Amino acid sequence: MSREQMIHDAAMEIMRDVGVNIHNEKAIEIYRANGIKVEGNTAYFTEEQVMHWVKMAPESFTIHARNPKYNMVVGGEHTNPAPTYGCAFIDDWEGKRRRGTMEDYIKCLKLVHAEDSYSINGGIMIQPGDIPEEAGAIQMFYATLLHSDKAIMLPTGFKDEMALMLEAGCELFGGKEGMIEKPRMIALINTVSPLSLDERMLDCLMLLAEYGQAAILCPAAMLGATGSLSMAGTLASGAAESLAGIVLAQMIRPGTPVVFGVQSTAADMRGGITFACAAPEGTLMQGFGANLARFYGLPSRGGGCQTDAPVINCQAGYESMLTFSSAYRHGINFVMEAGGVMDSVNATSFEKMIIDFEIIRQVKAAFTPIEVTAETLNLEEIKEIGHDGSFVTSDYTLDNFEDLYSPHIGERNAKGSDYFKDSIEREMHRLLKTYDENRPELDADMRDKVKAVLSKSGLEMKYFENIEQ
Repeated sequence: MSREQMIHDAAMEIMRDVGVNIHNEKAIEIYRANGIKVEGNTAYFTEEQVMHWVKMAPESFTIHARNPKYNMVVGGEHTNPAPTYGCAFIDDWEGKRRRGTMEDYIKCLKLVHAEDSYSINGGIMIQPGDIPEEAGAIQMFYATLLHSDKAIMLPTGFKDEMALMLEAGCELFGGKEGMIEKPRMIALINTVSPLSLDERMLDCLMLLAEYGQAAILCPAAMLGATGSLSMAGTLASGAAESLAGIVLAQMIRPGTPVVFGVQSTAADMRGGITFACAAPEGTLMQGFGANLARFYGLPSRGGGCQTDAPVINCQAGYESMLTFSSAYRHGINFVMEAGGVMDSVNATSFEKMIIDFEIIRQVKAAFTPIEVTAETLNLEEIKEIGHDGSFVTSDYTLDNFEDLYSPHIGERNAKGSDYFKDSIEREMHRLLKTYDENRPELDADMRDKVKAVLSKSGLEMKYFENIEQ
């Protein structure tokens, strides 16, 4: 029996015997109406019920961007990095911390839009502390539409916010049926370990399914804290959590695009309990999560470019390289937090974001298969130059030397101690300049239609104007 089958069998036993707590009355009604046994707020599932609904979800799907060149396939052999997510603070180079602002959020949007490694933008990259929390998702969504035309990561807000963002999407993308036909957005639906799904996340999940937009179902358990100390046990209980949400999405709209996620990792218990997001155990579980996703015929989600370091240092570098290269090697389809995360997902750093862009590029380059053709074998030149010649001035070298990878930051013949930081500042300036020279546009009529919908939230017009400025 395969390890995937054993974990699946354990997840089915958990769903049958322990059940999953569902903290949402509407969701409970939907489960009951589809034959799921519910006692109190606990839903119990048979394997037959789970697999009946899971098989309705697509193995892969496309998130269609406003600019079609950024259309993003989620599933199969595609690995898509997505940037920092969920951080409330901004850290500078020395680790000094402050609250994030909407201006910071927009700077993130611009950097991610200008970096070619990403096909997606938005989400809760930074939680702006200078705007009302109850309308934060609305403003982040509007800023994303205004400052990028890549595929859209939705911030997961309150139920009313999610409803308005989806209604605004209908104004942009051909109505509800147009959105269903071509999904435009994806959102993260976190489970609550152990074995619970909360009201707010379920409200958002049900709305996403109604509009045919993609949802990532993902636990983030800590070994020995919110999950079993054993990785296999935590994978099994996490699978139960994810599958319960995936089943609900398919009950609402069969064929709703969903992603099977794992963001679980170790807990550091020395002097307290810390979410060790860059621990090797996390790379193992998230990598195996990709195996489980393939077992269920679903796309996968994990994390990358993560670090527990409080400042930019060697630890931040090796942990970020470890987590992203592991995600890439394991074939995780949607790699979140890949760009800018610091200190166990407590803060975003712009300098770290530039470093992570370089990590993503180098990992992709390192995993690109070597091209072997008659031309690349270059036998004629090898024979001609023989034992004593040099390839420096050969035709093939002169024609193709720019194909060799050249880092955007750092130097190979550096002098002085500040060269690395200086190169990061230059690259950040280059990206922002590139953005300004190629700024995406949202048609004025569309902008007004979107604002008309989003203003139903009661948000004052000054907030929209601030984002526009």
